[in-house]
Amino acid sequence: MAQNGGGEPAGATSPLVQQLVDTIAERISRGEYNFGTWIRQESLARELGVSRMPIREALGQLQALGVVEIVPNRGARPRQPSLRELTEVFEVRALLEGHAAHEAARLITHSQLQVLYAAVDDFRAVVQAALDGEATPAELRKRWVKANSTFHDTILDAGGNTQLTATVSSLHHRIPRNLTWTALDADPRLLAENADAHARIVEAIDRRDGDAARDLMIEHSRRARELITSRSQDTFTP
Repeated sequence: MAQNGGGEPAGATSPLVQQLVDTIAERISRGEYNFGTWIRQESLARELGVSRMPIREALGQLQALGVVEIVPNRGARPRQPSLRELTEVFEVRALLEGHAAHEAARLITHSQLQVLYAAVDDFRAVVQAALDGEATPAELRKRWVKANSTFHDTILDAGGNTQLTATVSSLHHRIPRNLTWTALDADPRLLAENADAHARIVEAIDRRDGDAARDLMIEHSRRARELITSRSQDTFTP
């Protein structure tokens, strides 16, 4: 097999480039790079202490995966999904995370369960902060995103299926999990509804009711999809 200059098979991804692929994809998943936001190669390379070449290679791989689009003479930005793609990804993700919730009800540890209850408390605190007007939308978003990531990641971990977790992670790169926040828009009523949905899932897991946990998780994802699509008809293409 042909070798490149670094002694690796031609076409192989170097550890550095793979690390950059994961880093950029994770930032997109967390919403640090929103749709339409340009990813500046020079500033990113400077921040991460690498040259622009591996950044360029990583962005090329992310374009091949459908995560970003590269516009000639402009740069790269997260690829905006079509409305159909958004719907399909949410449907698949709901089924996968629903299964994870079902398995979590069977396998979850006491410490993981406490993490879930703490996340629910964090959601409730965001609701109260929104009602009191004591935090900016940016601050509310940061707190909600952290609680949401902790909640879903803990359920995936508790489910114990590493392949399922990896698949869900890849879907998050295509449609960021925290895209839901754009639909919630710091609205106290919607935030309270969202917090209640999370609480019901945790309660089902706590009482070891896997079927209920699965159904509640699927319904939670369906509601998120509805919110996003109803508020984003002009944002996503048909």
